[in-house]
Amino acid sequence: MFKSSGSWLLPFCTAAVFSVSANASPFDNNLGSSKNLVQSSVVQFSVPNIAHAMQRFTRAPHPMASSEQKKLAAEIKADLVKQGWDAQIQKFKTKIPNVAHDKLGGKDKNAAPVKEVEGENILAVSKGSERCMLVIGGHYDTKIYKDFKFVGANDGGSSTAAMQELARVISQIRKQESSMKAAMPESGRFLDCSIALAFFDGEEATLPEWSDGDRLLGIQDNIHGSRAFAATLERKFDGISYQNLPVKAVLVLDMIGHKNQNLFITNGSHPLLAQKLLSQKTTTKIALANVSIEDDHLPFAQLGLPFLHIIDWTNLSEWHTPKDSLDIISNQHIADFGDMLVRFLKQKR
Repeated sequence: MFKSSGSWLLPFCTAAVFSVSANASPFDNNLGSSKNLVQSSVVQFSVPNIAHAMQRFTRAPHPMASSEQKKLAAEIKADLVKQGWDAQIQKFKTKIPNVAHDKLGGKDKNAAPVKEVEGENILAVSKGSERCMLVIGGHYDTKIYKDFKFVGANDGGSSTAAMQELARVISQIRKQESSMKAAMPESGRFLDCSIALAFFDGEEATLPEWSDGDRLLGIQDNIHGSRAFAATLERKFDGISYQNLPVKAVLVLDMIGHKNQNLFITNGSHPLLAQKLLSQKTTTKIALANVSIEDDHLPFAQLGLPFLHIIDWTNLSEWHTPKDSLDIISNQHIADFGDMLVRFLKQKR
């Protein structure tokens, strides 16, 4: 997300953040016969599973192109395959500031100021029954710091853990529904589309501030992975496609796990999608907000795709500090939001 000192925030928050009542939306659960499915068959997010994923994410810093990042990518991919997802590593080349350069804080006067590195997105698809695609993404890299250990429990870890658990839940729901054909809900849900989980590499800027790469070197040094993924999408007769399926929407998650969780659906997010999501709200604190943030949703917005960008932009005292650790995380909050997201997927699109 947009990385800068806190002073920029006020101009973006000139209007008050407002919430939408779950009971006020015209888009209540429109599931027809699916509302009568046996409650015991409902698959929910597991807090222990999330805790395990969070512990693995925070064991060491893992910025883009680091050995720790490549190790984590391989582990996440293996987990997704075990859950029955078609998972792959999308490798891409990108240019970043070379922090070894003496004018960028390094000590090598002969180093080039810009270097090319290889990033790795993790892309996983679960096939649906209808000809459409829903993309759910978030970044899994941590920002690089020289003077302290940054493990990004909330900033990267929370959304990554949620997406890993979402993979398990979706797989279980698909298995249940395939064995309950007589009680299957009506078609036309988001869940009937193929779903792509996109774990983006290189969201974080290499230099301290979000725009330093452009200001100092004339290169964009942020959202590397989402830009690389978006560049692979194809424009076809029925819209922007991924794996020959038209993308109906993109959901981007970031910083969703704070113990004082306060989620925003930010400016530019599709209003109908926002209403459909908010109609599923129970205990999760989430609202529409007049806040503009640069994050991994931007490449998809530029393609004209409907998107939801969801982020906690109030709990910032630990952001980009050593305190962004497991101590500030509520695995239960992540699970509650995950269950809300699953209810959204079961709605008519």
